[in-house]
Amino acid sequence: MRDLYLSNCEKNFIQKIISEGHRLDGRIYNESRKLDISYGSEYGSCIVSLGETKILAQVSCEVVQPKQIRPNEGILFINVEISPMAAPQFEANRQTDLTVYLNRLLEKCYKDSKCIDLESLCIVVEEKVWSLRVDIKVLNHDGNLIECASIATLASLAHFKRPDVTRSGDSVIIHTLSEKDPIPTVLFHYPVCVTFAIFSNNILVSDPSFIEESVCTSNSEEGSTGGLLVVGMNQYKELCVLNLSGAAIYNSNVVHKAILNASDRCKNIVEEVKSKIVTDDNLRQKRVKINFADIITTDHIQTLCKKDLSICLKNFKINDVKREDDSEMSEDNITEDSKYDVVATKTNVAEIKSKEAKSSWIEISSESEED
Repeated sequence: MRDLYLSNCEKNFIQKIISEGHRLDGRIYNESRKLDISYGSEYGSCIVSLGETKILAQVSCEVVQPKQIRPNEGILFINVEISPMAAPQFEANRQTDLTVYLNRLLEKCYKDSKCIDLESLCIVVEEKVWSLRVDIKVLNHDGNLIECASIATLASLAHFKRPDVTRSGDSVIIHTLSEKDPIPTVLFHYPVCVTFAIFSNNILVSDPSFIEESVCTSNSEEGSTGGLLVVGMNQYKELCVLNLSGAAIYNSNVVHKAILNASDRCKNIVEEVKSKIVTDDNLRQKRVKINFADIITTDHIQTLCKKDLSICLKNFKINDVKREDDSEMSEDNITEDSKYDVVATKTNVAEIKSKEAKSSWIEISSESEED
């Protein structure tokens, strides 16, 4: 992973506006970005978007031999992959500290909290069990990867259904989806990780963006107060994970406030996940074709986290513009009509096009009128 440096102007500007009660994208301290969950054609595949941070999660299963210390329990494996498609500072096929950090947090949240009924994944004791593998692919990194990855993991596990199995003697028959209905994954509770950025040891910012996370981590490296606090809770307001990266916290009220905010946030996220699963099941029962094509838009072009590649006119009217110099203009200055028009092509997007009446050729005037 290549090092990404921030200038002192960026750091000072972010710290100043946050101390004054503002954020770079206009949100308040306790406001999160828009959450969107979209499911694919297969069970257990979903794309979660948290603002401009996008993550693809896919759950797969296979029959393996169980562990000797847990002969009657299945296996859960979580794999996180971050490629240069997410951000240019990452390198392909190379594990970074951020990847290891995400893997450990997700395993603590979903394996150590025992939210999945692993005993229901057993087929034959000490011989065959189901192994669930969750592959997480970061599509775009715009901050708060931990929260987005945990939501994607939860949404894919809750949506996944494994094939039904029948035993006939010593043989095991795995049925297809057309032969028997698949079996859903049993979840005892729904844990979610919520991230907070701490500034000046007393300001708590929910759902930090990429530049806010960078300022927090740079402040902790320089010795000042600041860091990232990850709180994992379920819908019953039970604490599952508590992790702090950065400088130490001297005020216990910050942790208490973060837990209270995380409880409300986790409850809303779990309700959103459950409602999306119910909607997806209803669409599948009606034989509606479901895929990721609905979330792919051509309204704007995205390159990494930069989407402002077109001219956007928001709340702009030409009649509202008043020129102060119009009254002071002399009569000698005669303005010519423009050969171009500003045409609205899409929503909030305009393009400059030449007028049809005007010729695109350059007119050259000669002094003599003779041919």
